[in-house]
Amino acid sequence: MTPLRVGRIADLNMFPLYHRLDSTRSPGLAFRDGHPAELNRALLAGDLDVSAMSSIEYARNATSLRLLPAASISARGAVASIQVFSRVPFTEIRRVAITPASATSVALLRILLGPEPVFEPLECAAPDALTRVDGVLLIGDEALHGILRPFAPHATDLGQAWRVATGLPMVFAVWAARADVAERRWPELQALACVLEDGRSAFAEDPGTVVAAARRRYPFPEDFIATYLRRLSYGFGPDERAGLARFLDLAAEAGLIPAAARTAA
Repeated sequence: MTPLRVGRIADLNMFPLYHRLDSTRSPGLAFRDGHPAELNRALLAGDLDVSAMSSIEYARNATSLRLLPAASISARGAVASIQVFSRVPFTEIRRVAITPASATSVALLRILLGPEPVFEPLECAAPDALTRVDGVLLIGDEALHGILRPFAPHATDLGQAWRVATGLPMVFAVWAARADVAERRWPELQALACVLEDGRSAFAEDPGTVVAAARRRYPFPEDFIATYLRRLSYGFGPDERAGLARFLDLAAEAGLIPAAARTAA
């Protein structure tokens, strides 16, 4: 049987899980790295079998996908890697340039800002964009670099903003498989889920080993990596499910997903 084609978010935020996947070196898994939007498209096009996926895109396409309830990328407050850098306070933003790399972050920003502000693609360097827009949305390692090397008077962490607004965790990404793959290869997907759970447990028990390995791969100081990864949660328990359900409810109210898609959680 051909290897299971697995999408792998290349940024630091997923490293604790992928560190474990790398160590298994299973011939039954073939990885493809990319940012969330790339992996979303590849999964939906049939170029991947299973992947970490933006939670909003999972909801939009839930009828053709199967949720793998093994892991997530979540935060119970400030997440650091999803930031709006702005020249005015967050509540005064009227025009914002958005990264094309994450559908969930764009949807979350729309929910938090409301319908009035104008969104436009980020097509140049973020500091240059701020000469004509009020704010820029960056995610992943780009957002982390923006924290380490500030270029705007204001930085708003969307994980923290969501927590203040709802009191719930924010689920930025879930794991999903194509429905046809789930029908044919569910035992392999269950095995992958076990590896993801093992990775989550290993990181919780010995974060230092994972942080040291991440330092060799990513251009950030070790103490910065350790602090950042402590902000993230990789489980998918009742709290995360409640947070995802609330996010999908608000996304449906904002017209970002069909009303029926709110049940995808």
